[in-house]
Amino acid sequence: MSQRRNAGNRVGIDVGGTFTDAVMLDPDNGLSVTKVPTTPPQFARGVLAALSAIAERTQVPVEAIQYLSHGSTVATNAIVTDQLARTGLLTTKGFRDVLEIGTQQRATLYDLGESRKPPVSPRELRLEVDERVGPDGDVVRPLMVEDVAQAAQRFRDEGVEAVAIAFLFSFANAAHERQARDLLLELLPGVPVSISSEVSPEFREYQRTSTTVLNASLLPLVGGYLEEVVEGVEQREVPATLLMMRSNGGLAPASDAAKLPVSLVASGPAAGVMGVATVARHVGVKNLLTFDMGGTTADVALVLDGQPQLNFRGDAGGHPINLPQMDILSVGAGGGSIASVDGFGALRVGPESAGADPGPAGYGKGGDRPTITDAHLVLGLLPTGRVLGDSVRLDVAAASAAIEEHVARPLGIGVYEAAEGIMRVANAKMATALRVASVSRGHDPRELTLVAFGGAGPMHAAALADELDMTTVLIPPAPGAACALGLLLSDVQYDITQPWTKRDRSLRADLVGPGLETVKKEGERRLQEAGFADEASRVELSVDIRYLGQAYELSIPVTEGVDDDAMLAVTERFHSVHKDTYGHDLRHLDLEVVNLRGRAIGPVANSVSQLARVASAAPTAEMGTRDIGGVGQRLPHRILSRAAIASDKPESGPLVLQEDDTTIHVPPGWTASRGEFETVILTKEEVAR
Repeated sequence: MSQRRNAGNRVGIDVGGTFTDAVMLDPDNGLSVTKVPTTPPQFARGVLAALSAIAERTQVPVEAIQYLSHGSTVATNAIVTDQLARTGLLTTKGFRDVLEIGTQQRATLYDLGESRKPPVSPRELRLEVDERVGPDGDVVRPLMVEDVAQAAQRFRDEGVEAVAIAFLFSFANAAHERQARDLLLELLPGVPVSISSEVSPEFREYQRTSTTVLNASLLPLVGGYLEEVVEGVEQREVPATLLMMRSNGGLAPASDAAKLPVSLVASGPAAGVMGVATVARHVGVKNLLTFDMGGTTADVALVLDGQPQLNFRGDAGGHPINLPQMDILSVGAGGGSIASVDGFGALRVGPESAGADPGPAGYGKGGDRPTITDAHLVLGLLPTGRVLGDSVRLDVAAASAAIEEHVARPLGIGVYEAAEGIMRVANAKMATALRVASVSRGHDPRELTLVAFGGAGPMHAAALADELDMTTVLIPPAPGAACALGLLLSDVQYDITQPWTKRDRSLRADLVGPGLETVKKEGERRLQEAGFADEASRVELSVDIRYLGQAYELSIPVTEGVDDDAMLAVTERFHSVHKDTYGHDLRHLDLEVVNLRGRAIGPVANSVSQLARVASAAPTAEMGTRDIGGVGQRLPHRILSRAAIASDKPESGPLVLQEDDTTIHVPPGWTASRGEFETVILTKEEVAR
């Protein structure tokens, strides 16, 4: 049995836009939470500061931490801000411009003037070599090593910091890519190289090349970041191996993550969704919309039957990514999102954020632009003088001055009215995202539970539920640090893909079975290397199938073996899923297998039961009242702690549940009650009656 899986003191650290959160779960004291300011651009400093802070808060020596997991925004920030390495591309002769050509798909299909984000690798750094592999993997022309040597010299002269290799049909035969990589590593010492057959071994040339180039461009930055974090952890004599959260919702050792940094995009939000989905399953809620509002963005996702939805293709900063990743929609509406009035006199909120430094005006750290947090201060939901993260003291006067100068005065209205306007615009933006994540995917939000977390999520949850006619809101324990908590409730996970180049027109067990067995063995090997190879580990298999002639495929799980009966069940399941997805099936058409997939899972210890002690303090008396709201709508709200509410006696709004890491707003017409595992349940009173 893996020592990590039975670890006692477990720590998760998540880097957010404003704060870096650290949580510790231990068998004796349950959950502890602390926050420290995020430290851009030296994010590793904040991570190590959070590690020391959680140890100090819990009086647990860092040497006693036996499990350490981390979610990082460093890859996402680098892509969004274009702080990427100077990256060269080596490709098959004739395919130099794949990144420029792209596909027919456009955000605005009929806009001839649409400007596209330039490729990560500029044309002068995209070089060709003479080689050719056929679609079945046969070598048509051998690799010309002289071309690779000449490319290496050109890359050296151009000061290239990383190289991507993407040869035609390398997913069917990777020999040429590996040969070219080995030669480049020899000729360009110190320059990292990514090859598409390892990064994204799937067909679709544009997406595969884009993913590989983006991965290469992140290697120097992410590699240096992880090296700094790991070195700091080792210097503090933490015995645990650092695990990194990846976009697919699974953890992997930092050494593996450093080789595939593109898989770290959206790792923090993925951890949050995994964590709240796990908690919700334990309280009997399996179909939900997750709503994570932090300092920079609001992230929403759909969870069905307890499982977050996945995409096998996505996007990061305008660049396609062809890797499994959680289906999360992000909008620029976090607590630090800046409100402004444009040249046409319209009020805008986000996507620009005040970030961690200087932060919202009300943080008193030099920021002078109004944000959503400042609007909350003016409206009274956040009280002046409150301390966030043990370091930030809220100042309503500074928040009011910023809103007055940048919103109220340009619009010719009062400060309260301006703050209300900021709230309405922000809520409309987030409600639209929630509709896209549910209605546009064929799911009625009224049949789902809204799960709200993040530092700002519980302040907006009831208002958004009203907007979508939802009647129940679930708030997990430590909602302001839910992404860090999710790191402790997620499994180690590897995704394996084997492209299927055989063009058989049915799902034949004698052909597909051996391929699936190969995928399974590869998954078991990776778990073995990560230290999670035991009876609790498993490899879940699936097959990507489409009707012959279709452009896109559906991934269908293989759950009943790989014999003929099992393949017949997979075929029937495909027809059913196709009908659910597109409204019809085409049973008269032949099938085409595209990929064989495996998801290798090494379960970590189930720590949900320890959450029962997260708020074990005795119930406290009411902490007074506070007027909250805007012009003509200010209502006195009772102020309570989470521990003051009970499961058998719902408390009616208007009230505020004030916690160290968040504020829960219970408006009129809603009730709050205590749920299992220290959750809070908000319910529409008309439903409760």
